[in-house]
Amino acid sequence: MSEAERNTTEVMMVQLLFRHRPKPPTTKQLREALEKYLGDLGEVPYGEASMESTGDMFMFPVPKYKAVFEDKPDGVPVIAAFLPSEADSGIEVDEMKRLQFWDVPNGKDIVSECKNTILVHTMLGRALPYVQQAEILLAQVGAAIDCYPECIGIYAPYSGKLITPEKFDSLRDADLSARFINVFVNARFYNIANTNEMIVDTLGFDVFGGADVQVHFKNLTPSHVAAYAYNVASYQFEKGFPIESGETIDSMDANGEMQKTPQWTVQYEDSMVEPSRIVLDISCGEYAGGNR
Repeated sequence: MSEAERNTTEVMMVQLLFRHRPKPPTTKQLREALEKYLGDLGEVPYGEASMESTGDMFMFPVPKYKAVFEDKPDGVPVIAAFLPSEADSGIEVDEMKRLQFWDVPNGKDIVSECKNTILVHTMLGRALPYVQQAEILLAQVGAAIDCYPECIGIYAPYSGKLITPEKFDSLRDADLSARFINVFVNARFYNIANTNEMIVDTLGFDVFGGADVQVHFKNLTPSHVAAYAYNVASYQFEKGFPIESGETIDSMDANGEMQKTPQWTVQYEDSMVEPSRIVLDISCGEYAGGNR
């Protein structure tokens, strides 16, 4: 897929959720936590004042990751930023996203109990290759979890992905694609009204410059299709999004098992479900929905 086909208007950020306003770490504590994941940060960071007293964000230049621009060919260090919400402001999550909390059975309760958040974001991060974007933002979340033990949830607003801190901790030794998908990417499920057809799509890859996966199908188990979509998306992430329109990929059987035959055809096209974006649509043979 060409760069022109990729979506570039959104950025990924993550919110740590709390029942009460958390006690902020010192700048030194958060800096040291970041350095466990990112190495030496060099000069003293911005934002020396504590968030508790000033409400200011913590901002740390990360020399290991540089955003290159036409007028800055040598690159500019990206900024690891941490921004607290207003006291008792809660979190806004629409009902549609609340219905897609597949990874946390009590997800609605966690969101309802949340009164304060810490926003984790990489300033200038969109200019980095997607692998580096994933690396630094995962490092930021890891450092934040280390410094904010009161956290009850980790929420990616763009994709609607919600996980617990315990889930994040369980992934620390996993490979990058597994951590990326489990934290930032959500597989969503929709029934198409007045039909037996369904849609499973991923949401989150497009923010990092890749393409999400979409499957329009019938007569398959949605959870099997979601796992299949995650597998295809993981392959894309690990290999640099090599799949081209018109190619074929391995299919799955009615029990959700991957198989070499038959092969299913893929095509980059506009997504069927908002937000509008380019997705890798998989035509799943006898199980395909719609007119193809």
